[in-house]
Amino acid sequence: MHVESPGLATDLALLELQGSTIRDRGDHLVVRTPENPTFWWGNFLLLARAVPAQDVPAWVERFEREFPGARHQTFGFADSTGDFDGWRERGFDVERDVTLFITKVPTWLPMDEQEVSIRHFAERSDWRQSAELGASDVVIRELEARLVFEQRRAAAQKSLVDEGRGAWFGAFIGGRLVAKVGVVRLGTRARYQDVVTHSGYRRRGIAARLVRVAGEWALTHPAVRELVIVAVEDGPAVRLYERLGFEEAGRHVGVERAIDPAEW
Repeated sequence: MHVESPGLATDLALLELQGSTIRDRGDHLVVRTPENPTFWWGNFLLLARAVPAQDVPAWVERFEREFPGARHQTFGFADSTGDFDGWRERGFDVERDVTLFITKVPTWLPMDEQEVSIRHFAERSDWRQSAELGASDVVIRELEARLVFEQRRAAAQKSLVDEGRGAWFGAFIGGRLVAKVGVVRLGTRARYQDVVTHSGYRRRGIAARLVRVAGEWALTHPAVRELVIVAVEDGPAVRLYERLGFEEAGRHVGVERAIDPAEW
């Protein structure tokens, strides 16, 4: 199955670099991340387009065969058009994402927080804080499982940095990580990853500054001609990226749901 979307294409390329396997079944792709089985969007099926509501149960059964015992079900669709009500009726959340791109360094926007220090991740403690920041928005009962997931993901991201393929940048206040962003070079494209700001430090221009700094780093490589970033449709991040000079390149859809062990 051919994937044209720059957002999805770079998603798949990044997953492969981090140890995921991708199997082409003709009408869909099977993406699997053995080292992180709780990574919903590292263990999913990618379809070219929406399917009729009556076909949803068959695709759910196919997922169960591919990922027996998984506590989630996730499906991506390269085409954002079509009817996804059949998935909603089965308890899936439907999310539409926007891929944006820019061919120059993002626009410089003012940052309100003056005490912020922005730098590369360089210490082991930076990656530990990165995992903790990624889990900072979950409820207590889910914290332990989320931390395991974030620690595994941070280890995979660190390997990309160690190999010289990417860089992670953090915004620190008094040694505490309050925001982060990663960027990975993929041939002529560089893909942003992991844009996260602690809830207590949002709307201060910190994320905008990180996106610019990461873009500057990516574009120092002569092969990189385009920066790619993905955000939730109609979310505040889209408006921020447009202010930074990004333009829309396409849209795609993801559907997901958690599985209650009682359903097994």
